[in-house]
Amino acid sequence: MAVPDYKLSAVLYGHSLDVRCVAKTKESCILSASRDRTAKLWHPEGVKDFINAVTYKGHKNFVSCICWLPPCEAFPDGIVVTGSNDNTILGYNLQDGSIVLTLEGHENAVCSVTPGSDSGILLSSSWDSTAKVWNVNNPHATPVTLKGHQAAVWAVVELGNGTYATASADKTIKLWKKDGSLITTLAGHTDCVRGLAVAGPDSFLSCSNDASIRLWANKGECLNTYYGHSNYIYSISIHPGLNGWATCGEDGSVRLWSAGDCVREIRLPVHSVWSVACMDNGDIVTGSSDGLVRVFTKDPARYADEATLKQFEEDVEKLAAASQQEIGGYKLSELPGPEVLLEPGKTDGQTRLVRRGTNVKCYSWNAAAGSWDEVGDVMGANPSTEGKTMFQGKEYDFVFSVDIKEGAPPLKLPFNKTEDPWVAAQAFIHKHDLPQVYLEQVANFIITNAKLDSLPAPSNGYFDPFTGSSRYVPGSEPLAAGLPAPAAADPFTGAAAYSTAAAAQTQQTLQSNEKPLIPHDAYIRFDQANLTAIHDKLKEFNSKVGDGLSALTEQQLADIVKLGELNSTYNPETIALLKKTLEWPKEILFPVLDVTRLAVRNKEVNGQIFDTTYGPDFVKYLLTLLAPGNIPANQMLAMRVLVNAFSDLPGEMLVLAARESVAHCIICLTQLSANAQIAAASLLLNLSVALAQQSDSPDLADCILNLLSKITDNEAYFRGLVGLGTLLAEAPNRLVIQTKIVSNTAVHNRLKRDSGDANKVAVCSRQILSLL
Repeated sequence: MAVPDYKLSAVLYGHSLDVRCVAKTKESCILSASRDRTAKLWHPEGVKDFINAVTYKGHKNFVSCICWLPPCEAFPDGIVVTGSNDNTILGYNLQDGSIVLTLEGHENAVCSVTPGSDSGILLSSSWDSTAKVWNVNNPHATPVTLKGHQAAVWAVVELGNGTYATASADKTIKLWKKDGSLITTLAGHTDCVRGLAVAGPDSFLSCSNDASIRLWANKGECLNTYYGHSNYIYSISIHPGLNGWATCGEDGSVRLWSAGDCVREIRLPVHSVWSVACMDNGDIVTGSSDGLVRVFTKDPARYADEATLKQFEEDVEKLAAASQQEIGGYKLSELPGPEVLLEPGKTDGQTRLVRRGTNVKCYSWNAAAGSWDEVGDVMGANPSTEGKTMFQGKEYDFVFSVDIKEGAPPLKLPFNKTEDPWVAAQAFIHKHDLPQVYLEQVANFIITNAKLDSLPAPSNGYFDPFTGSSRYVPGSEPLAAGLPAPAAADPFTGAAAYSTAAAAQTQQTLQSNEKPLIPHDAYIRFDQANLTAIHDKLKEFNSKVGDGLSALTEQQLADIVKLGELNSTYNPETIALLKKTLEWPKEILFPVLDVTRLAVRNKEVNGQIFDTTYGPDFVKYLLTLLAPGNIPANQMLAMRVLVNAFSDLPGEMLVLAARESVAHCIICLTQLSANAQIAAASLLLNLSVALAQQSDSPDLADCILNLLSKITDNEAYFRGLVGLGTLLAEAPNRLVIQTKIVSNTAVHNRLKRDSGDANKVAVCSRQILSLL
């Protein structure tokens, strides 16, 4: 049959992280569920637009699935149902978002929810290897459990003959009677079975990570197998107008099928299209890894405007070109994203390569801890540049392996021949928190191994943009090779954090050697501290806690301080003690906050402090410390804790979930010290790195512009500029941010005024102006 051309109709902005599931509800409304811990209802408005009418909140972890449960006895208006990685199912009032139902029983993440055929029946499946059948008319009744799979159950549906079908990561499909007894097991797929859809009264469809779709008779016979996708297929939805279905997957596409043939391909500018839903009017809705919901239509009256369509096609072409890039011999488009780390490993030491933007990282399964541990970056030659080596998404002439400690893995040291070896050595020392006395040894190592016949010219004023080339390190020796000795300055930013070396260079020479400062692609953090001083202050305040019953022993205090060391030994009892000290009176809290911001740099501590039980309340507590009128030291250190929370995924996710509150608190801050200004700008910079390509980047830009208007510290101003520039360079709605910057006369004028100088603020100002 002839299939009309589908084009983009609307892009729905609102989620800040992956949209893992989309579904339809009554009156042509759209439902979406996201890793940002929320779900949303989108109402149609006008011919082709949608508005976010309701946001559903309540889950403590990613929202992985969503459906509309039609009216029943208990809920005569129907309810929105969501499942989450917090192992629970929630039901919401459609219109006001209030929680009206909570179902607990799964022992791991809930990955699908769907209505059954009978009124009030809800089906769910989980990573706990089971599916469950709930009667919401009697929510306290024990659900029927479908138990028999050997791995996560990704989907469950009720078939036309009244039996249930489940799809599993164990590569099988099982059919069940309504009492929960097994009928049969269907084999055929060679990888995880991810989705199911009822094709008709007597048949159903399945899709799989093996890139195939299978048509089954309800009794279990495989009727046909279809191929078209080039990678994992995540979702399948029956299309009412095609006599067929739509699928989507890891190849960044939606494919339309009619009579068993793939008749149309829709490419998206994303790596992962997680979910697809077909609307009653024939439109197709997708949820994807860039946090956006998109609507595609065959009706020319609902096509997006020409500018939007052109930008969409350009974005698709750019991603297609980037996906052909190879790193370490692996094509980016063929590697899974970080979602693969949500699935447990099979054997201790199992490794996986994971695509993180334009980088490839290797992870190893730690069976004892039940987690994936990052091993490091995968590096390899970029075929487009002979002789170059990729490291963390950038090309270098050399990437050396440097043995620092016996028995420890070597550290990677990237270097280009045009760089000053002393500056590269200094950056390496700061990155890995090494003693300053290593500077000369590392620099000589570079000179020898890079076979430099002559040293390059001075670095033309370029220093590490956040710390400077001579960051102060307490107790360090004066720097070698004629670099300036450290002065007494804020140890978090360094004596040369705002250096203007080589000012005699002409502006033309300076600009020709400028390195891009935006967009920034990595989180920053506050590493430096005097643990001895923190320990002494904790001992002093420990005696002031109260009646002595809650005071800690000397050994307990020493253990808490030890958590502040990078890569410190993890001890659950000490984490509990740290949490206890965080309950100290606010007047004596600041050294506890200081050791906490150091401790959360460690993966294990980060996971404990920002877990789903303690973490949300802790973040809320930190935000109360930011309220106007609070102790300035606590305000500054609370922001430093939030900055360092980005050191690992649990902290990152919680801060992102609270980003609106964080931005509001920063806007309300007044009379900030220099250190507090730097902390606030650093926090907004990390949020910019995380959210630059998301829909709420304009709101974040407003917050940064507000902070820039009241900043007096140059280092803080620079960090704010980098955050603003990162949003401007990467936001999908760049025009909105451009307008905000130009409309802010004070900031725009200062950008133009600063752009003629010879320092890093000037470099960043010029790069921002070039994007306006």
